[in-house]
Amino acid sequence: MKALKPFAQSQGFHRMVSIMIVLCSITLGVETLYPEHKVVFDIIDMSFTFFFVYEIVIRLLAEDYGLNFFKLFYVRKQDGHLNFTMAEDGFWNWFDFAIVAVSVISLFSHVFEHPEFLVVSRLFRVLRVMRLLEVSDDLKSVERKIVSIIPTIFSFALLLGILLYIYSIIGIYLFSHHQYQHADFTNLSHAFLTLFQLMTLDGWSEMMYAASDNYNGSWLIKSYFVSFVVLTAIVSFNVFVAVLTSQVHEKVILDQKFSDKKLSRIEGDISETEREVETGFKEVLEELRALRKEVEALKKG
Repeated sequence: MKALKPFAQSQGFHRMVSIMIVLCSITLGVETLYPEHKVVFDIIDMSFTFFFVYEIVIRLLAEDYGLNFFKLFYVRKQDGHLNFTMAEDGFWNWFDFAIVAVSVISLFSHVFEHPEFLVVSRLFRVLRVMRLLEVSDDLKSVERKIVSIIPTIFSFALLLGILLYIYSIIGIYLFSHHQYQHADFTNLSHAFLTLFQLMTLDGWSEMMYAASDNYNGSWLIKSYFVSFVVLTAIVSFNVFVAVLTSQVHEKVILDQKFSDKKLSRIEGDISETEREVETGFKEVLEELRALRKEVEALKKG
């Protein structure tokens, strides 16, 4: 329904939705302080759910084609190649739709045999506060910078995963499937958790001494713990922060260069327009002079 499109895209509608998101988030927090008034908060929760359903329906009906609401990628052909561009609006539409759908299903939690998950899952609506990132251009800029470094974060997580896996295997064989206080190397999953705790530097020295004391303070055992802490908590994290900082800095510089080029292009267009106007004005003046001469010549004749 194209008639709804101006309303769905209006500032008033977006402000109203933003206010309701904030109020819903505040209500979820207040609800934790007064658990004895569950009935009242259930009624308020139902009202919010109906409003958000109304919002999603309006946005769906405002689309020229309903499926465009869920489009995640745009496909463009350029220089004989297909380019995929992520549709930012499509991502947020899926985000909103999923949360609202879970909220609606949670209203019928009494129908299910184990409704605990649905009751808790409706609280994910508080995540819609993230939509407020779309309110300000400055927040959008920060959001885009964060999204741009996600591949780096995944690469770093993969690197840490590989290090954890290698050291877990070494630890299991080094300690012969034994546990020394909090240093548990009985199996792979426990070794992973132990090394993750080591990586956070939470009591790592106590674990190191607890394990090495069973091997007469062996430097091999101590080297295992020290090398892991150095590689992960010190080297990897510092490199990670340095890479992220450089990437964000490069992104800022690129955005600045793009803005400068855009500004230069606009200034060039303005200058070209001014020249065209000046040229046209001169031509008009010349035509007026020629016309005046012709009129004077006619008068004399």
